[in-house]
Amino acid sequence: MKLWQKIFLYTLILVMLAVGVTSILLLKNSFSMALDQKKQGVYNEHEFAVAGFKSMMVTERLKENAVVLDEKALAGFMEEAFGEEGGGGIVFFNSDGGQVYANKRMDFPEGLLGAARKSGKSYMQVYQNQMYVASSESIEGKTYYVVTGHDISEVVAMHEDMLKRILAVSMGCAMGIAFVLLILVKILLHPLQKINEGTRAIAAGSYRERIPETGKDELSELAHNMNQMAEAVETNVRALEDVAENRKQFIDNLSHEMKTPLTSILGFADLLQIQKDVSEEHRMEYAGIIKEEAARLRALSGKLMELITVGQASLEYRREDMGRLFEEIGASLKMVADSHKIAFSCHSEPGELRVERELFKSLLYNLVDNAVKASEEGGSIRVEGRFADGQFQAIVEDEGVGIPEEEIGKIVQAFYMVDKARSRANGGAGLGLALCREIVSLHHGTMRFFSRLGEGTRVLIAIPADPEGGKP
Repeated sequence: MKLWQKIFLYTLILVMLAVGVTSILLLKNSFSMALDQKKQGVYNEHEFAVAGFKSMMVTERLKENAVVLDEKALAGFMEEAFGEEGGGGIVFFNSDGGQVYANKRMDFPEGLLGAARKSGKSYMQVYQNQMYVASSESIEGKTYYVVTGHDISEVVAMHEDMLKRILAVSMGCAMGIAFVLLILVKILLHPLQKINEGTRAIAAGSYRERIPETGKDELSELAHNMNQMAEAVETNVRALEDVAENRKQFIDNLSHEMKTPLTSILGFADLLQIQKDVSEEHRMEYAGIIKEEAARLRALSGKLMELITVGQASLEYRREDMGRLFEEIGASLKMVADSHKIAFSCHSEPGELRVERELFKSLLYNLVDNAVKASEEGGSIRVEGRFADGQFQAIVEDEGVGIPEEEIGKIVQAFYMVDKARSRANGGAGLGLALCREIVSLHHGTMRFFSRLGEGTRVLIAIPADPEGGKP
């Protein structure tokens, strides 16, 4: 059963119960009031009949000039006074319970006389649409029990008629309420239907689907939360797709980068194996090519292992003095720059920064290595460190060939090379900047590139300074 059907059915049942119970209670109260009025009227008639009979009996005794009327005369007088044509029934009993007179046959309950005798006053009881009143009366010096009966079937019939009317009205009201309730439930739950349709579409893969947000009730809030969830799912799915695409591109590039040196190695190895009369000059040439390509593979595998394992090993972050660390890095890299006849400077402001020493050194080594490959003889490379605005900034600047503006956003991708021929000639595989990006990310920093063709490249790395160990 659907939610709107449950709400409709349960609400309708509750409304019908409320209307029915309220109507029955009102009817019961009305019937009780009518019955109380009838009881009072019947009691008054009983008292009036008994009092009138006693008064007439006194008159009759005076008329007959008798001191006391005997039971036979009394019965005759009762016949004259009440007769069978009277509207209500009346019965006289003597103290022994014997019937003295009855103008009608009445089937009153057996315990009526006993209750009147026990209470010593008037006693009333309803039995089979009849209302009976019994009282103990002293007549002519003797105790008599008088029972009067009155028909209340009219009141009962009116009650039953009103009950039927109320039931009919209740059913009519229930049908009207059901119709209005059905429309209201449909209108109120219409947004829920939209949410259901939207979530079904999202579950089917339409992550751009959004649910209309109308009003300020709980359903609108639910729609807003569902839209946020859909947006998060869409973002995560897009991220997963990007990861899958990047992974595929990474594997394709890796296969391509390994295919070229392997082909060269296998080809020249076959030549050395097949050709028996290889000259010493050709043998040295072939062996040199095999050595160069093997070196490329070794460099490629080394960079790849660094990229894969960075951040997975147990890293030790310590506060390092940047001035000393830059001196150490500069001493190691100056020989590389000198071998390419490139001017090189490396220095930093003194002050401590919490870093992973080996990763930070690898970061600067890779950036300087790229700068060397991009520079010509006679160029210069500058590495500088400074504390500013709660950050430590490391700058690597060269006067090399530069990077096209449209390529800057792609250079940190694995295996991406702006000038593939130049990079391969220098033994590059396009993994250095990807590794640098991971190292900077592990230090919660940022890395930005500023470059123009023919004017060199400037790399700016910003790492948050340790509030306890950084430069004041």
